[in-house]
Amino acid sequence: MDKIRVLVADDHDIVRYGICSVLQSSQDVEVIGEAATGKQAVSMYETHLPDVVLLDISMPDMNGIETTRTIVKKFPAARILILTMHLNEEYLNQVINAGALGYLLKNADIDEMLSGIRMVAKGKQVFSGEIARLMTEKYIRSAQDGYDGKVMNVPRLTRREKEILQKIAEGKTSQEIAEVLFISPRTVDTHRANLIQKLGVKNSAGLVRYAIERNLLSDVE
Repeated sequence: MDKIRVLVADDHDIVRYGICSVLQSSQDVEVIGEAATGKQAVSMYETHLPDVVLLDISMPDMNGIETTRTIVKKFPAARILILTMHLNEEYLNQVINAGALGYLLKNADIDEMLSGIRMVAKGKQVFSGEIARLMTEKYIRSAQDGYDGKVMNVPRLTRREKEILQKIAEGKTSQEIAEVLFISPRTVDTHRANLIQKLGVKNSAGLVRYAIERNLLSDVE
């Protein structure tokens, strides 16, 4: 069985050592590098091309959000999982917009962290329970402040686009969506690109956020 190759980036030596020790104890995970700064993380990604980057937000010279943005710009298929102490809505928004696939808090237990790495390695999104609740609360506030249960200022989507948007928001990969909808992965990718352009977002993570905030997922006919 091929191991999931992980790059760990955290500026605290003791924390990074503890994370790496936990990961190395797993039979399906291999730590292929450690970085103490954002710039080191970018350089090591370019050198090792890991399957997953486990990345802290607060780091010197380049924070985790900017590091994510830099890596994803150069390597659009990069799979980045944020592991941080910050339960913060603004950080969450920036992380998603930067292209990270997950956001876990450092109070997560070992099983949750390993499960998150495995999910992100498959191209799926993962959030700590506290983060999921934060996203739900944000959606509810948006609804109360003006949506009133209705979708406003949303470009008209075709039935197929709505289906694919829903599957993307569920964390499914292009291959998984293709199998469910009986179309080719390339067709899924074409629809994904069209949705990104039509909805004015930057990436798949932006599609998920857009769908949740505007209650599009309940409108698949």
